Amino acid sequence: MLRYFLLSRLLRVFIVFFIIVLLNFLLPRAMPGDPASILANEYNLPADTVRILRSMWKLDRPLYEQFFAYLESLFTGQWGYSYKYYPRTVYELVMERLPWTLLLQGITSLTVSGLGIIMGILAGWRRGSKVDVSITVSAIVVYAIPYYWLALMLQYVFGYILKVFPVAHAVTPGLPHANFFEYALDTLWHLALPVTAVTLTAYASYTLVTRNSMVDVLEEDFIFVAKAKGLPERVVMKHAIRNALLPPLTMLAIRLGHIVGGAVITETVFSYPGVGYLIYESIIYKDYPVLNAAFFMLAITVIAANFAADLLYAVVDPRIRYVKRG
Repeated sequence: MLRYFLLSRLLRVFIVFFIIVLLNFLLPRAMPGDPASILANEYNLPADTVRILRSMWKLDRPLYEQFFAYLESLFTGQWGYSYKYYPRTVYELVMERLPWTLLLQGITSLTVSGLGIIMGILAGWRRGSKVDVSITVSAIVVYAIPYYWLALMLQYVFGYILKVFPVAHAVTPGLPHANFFEYALDTLWHLALPVTAVTLTAYASYTLVTRNSMVDVLEEDFIFVAKAKGLPERVVMKHAIRNALLPPLTMLAIRLGHIVGGAVITETVFSYPGVGYLIYESIIYKDYPVLNAAFFMLAITVIAANFAADLLYAVVDPRIRYVKRG
């Protein structure tokens, strides 16, 4: 039964991967215009140069030939050159931006999941109390706030009025750093507002899911048996938390799947030099190679995270491995 479960999940992964690869190729090309014409308008390129660019980038080929060339470059790792940043390669651009995205997304994943799970456990354990009502209502209110509005408000208050934190970039441009410690402090200083904005708007979903999961677990028979045996409250709470963590852990796994793609809105609002901002720039300039590479990496990590979540559930809860045949 476990083998059948794994084979069914792998087949689903393969189908989803093929659909994503196909959409990854078609969606950028469905947008009006093409990279050569956009660059021509921006830099006043002559018509001959535009024709050369279209030929070099194979934009004058039939769509199916572009697709086969796209598959070849995708699976050989030869992602080509960026249209906007030519002659820089796509691989060079992505690898340059990726560490900044991993840093931002890694910190926000810890703060979002940590704060959300802790608040959710507290609310669920004290269900019906003032603590529960306060946490739940505040989470619902914060969840309803548009992220971009909160990010702009943080920039306006703490960046322009109070001038406490910088509003853009990952480090201070042109500022020399005497040592790694100063460089790290400067980096964390620039991360303060993006991390705060993401944490305040994203922790609420973890809080609500964990709270509801905790309430459901507390209604299970084994909790009543544990209480009837006279076990200490901390022991009962420990058993309840272990069983209530499955849904938020799955959310965390899925969130980690998006870590490569970065938070496009976050990085755009704060002009943060990560993969998300690179995707935004590539959309504006129709930079097909960069978009294809970024979305391909994002697809791989999302599919891997979902597959890992399926396996995690199957290991923790054997009932999920049972699949009726026929």
